[in-house]
Amino acid sequence: MRLGIDLGRATCVAALLDRDGRLAAHAVVDSTAGTAESVRRVLAELGPLASAAESVALVTDLARRPHAVRRVALVRVASGSHPALAPLADWPAPARTAVDALTAVVAGGGTVTGGPAAPLDRSAVAAFARQARAADVSAFAVCAAGAPTHPGPELEAAAVLADVVPGATISLSHEIGSAGLRERENATAVNAALGDWAAHLATEAARALRSAGLTAPLFFARDDGGLVSAEYFRCYPVIATVPTTACAARGAAAAAGVGRALVVDAGARSVRCLAVVDGEPERAVRPGPGPLAVPVHLGSPDIHEYDSRQAEPEDLARFVARQRERAADTELIYTGGGAELIGAPGAGADLRTRCLTDAARFAAASMCRVEHEQFVVVAGRAEFEQRLAAVRDHALSRVVAAGAAPDTAHIESISHAPVAYLPAGVHRVTVRAAGRPAAGVPA
Repeated sequence: MRLGIDLGRATCVAALLDRDGRLAAHAVVDSTAGTAESVRRVLAELGPLASAAESVALVTDLARRPHAVRRVALVRVASGSHPALAPLADWPAPARTAVDALTAVVAGGGTVTGGPAAPLDRSAVAAFARQARAADVSAFAVCAAGAPTHPGPELEAAAVLADVVPGATISLSHEIGSAGLRERENATAVNAALGDWAAHLATEAARALRSAGLTAPLFFARDDGGLVSAEYFRCYPVIATVPTTACAARGAAAAAGVGRALVVDAGARSVRCLAVVDGEPERAVRPGPGPLAVPVHLGSPDIHEYDSRQAEPEDLARFVARQRERAADTELIYTGGGAELIGAPGAGADLRTRCLTDAARFAAASMCRVEHEQFVVVAGRAEFEQRLAAVRDHALSRVVAAGAAPDTAHIESISHAPVAYLPAGVHRVTVRAAGRPAAGVPA
């Protein structure tokens, strides 16, 4: 059996699935301020069946379970730039204040066209590390120009930081962000800042499971609805800050058996809309506000949100109508605890159960997933095939690191195309790998 827990502001929902993916049991309790207490209460409500779980998937958003962010030391490895392009220059003021980052730009880095990397100014990196250590900052973000093609400068800088600040946590941009330097740098800095949030959430959830006698491994839903292990989540929290709507929308579409759906997710404070096509959430194609409202481009679901706390019914109706115009030829489906309150068709216990448990059910049945994007620079077809195989192998190793059982790891999709604005031979490769979450022994 597999267990999913949807930890919301108003309610905490647990859904236990049998080996055929059917809902064997579910429970709903009021949420509390404490993560561990909410999880303990819903497990107690679920009863002794919970101990049969072989894996546990937790779904929650950063906004639902906020936590103080870490102070970050950000190193950009690149040539100098105009002050308007300086690190964090496009961050909103509240995010800059909260993170209170130390920043440095040091010489080095490469180009995405495959040119040789400039030598890293190791002494400048070491001096910055000493400055951070003196300020009691141990969370670092490293972003080097050209890292999607040549990650070497980032790895070299990380080695210097680790030598000067033992025990430092270091986020590297080539493992996290997209090709664009600023969005990649932003995502890496936010990832470093969210380390305490992820550690607190993972620790509290694991404590609640153990106190309830569950020995199953813990997973977290990422923003597209896939799963990653608790350990992976601690390292890369930026990919798992808004998974609730994707899980709920994908679960609702699957339950309805429709290929194209516009799903309206009615929560305690807002109504969110997300289009689902062939089981996959529609993704944002342009950079936009991410965690802490910082501009990032992580390929996250394209969620449209409306604050419903002071909204009139006609306001919500107009919002949903606008979303339907955007997502033509889709079936309208409702989900979430407030679905009945905003006009979901039908009534009765079946509708309420389905809407409340969509996110938890989907997470319980989901696969571990990772997405890896890389630029490759090649001279011909044979070299390209070799590099493509290496990228596939890397994605498979990453999904196993994310908690997938090794014998189930596989490539879900691979796409590649020449980069039109760069010289011939430069290709952007994107690989998605998946695998069934590694199961533990039920209690």
